[in-house]
Amino acid sequence: MTASHYHELRAWRLAYAFKLAVYDLVLRSPLAADFTLRDQLRDAAAPAPSNISEGFARFDPADFARLVKIAKASLVECQNHLQDAVDRGYISGAVRDEHLARANEALKEIGGLIAYLQSPEAKRNAERIRRARIEQREQRRQARRRTNEDC
Repeated sequence: MTASHYHELRAWRLAYAFKLAVYDLVLRSPLAADFTLRDQLRDAAAPAPSNISEGFARFDPADFARLVKIAKASLVECQNHLQDAVDRGYISGAVRDEHLARANEALKEIGGLIAYLQSPEAKRNAERIRRARIEQREQRRQARRRTNEDC
């Protein structure tokens, strides 16, 4: 399946769902009172889906992979902050584990996306699509020229 929009990527959807779960957690738990940890956790969760969407728009497999790796690092940072929240007594181990499971699901999908983006297949697909776009632009130019000549 070829994605035509970043929100079609399972990695983005899972990272986004994790981000929303973190937002809910920091609003509805004792974490809300610890401004520093709350902000660190929230700020670490936000870039994951953002970086995946930015990479998708770059249309270069190597650059896309670089940004997805940054998204992965943000999710791992969140895992550390969740442990810190347990250590400080703000959330239970069960709540942490629930959020870690979400993060791990996203990380698994992100790992698969990185593997694909670093593959020769991704480079071939990107080049094929690039050539098709160039061909379409040229066909539109020629059609405009013919239309202008007819006028």
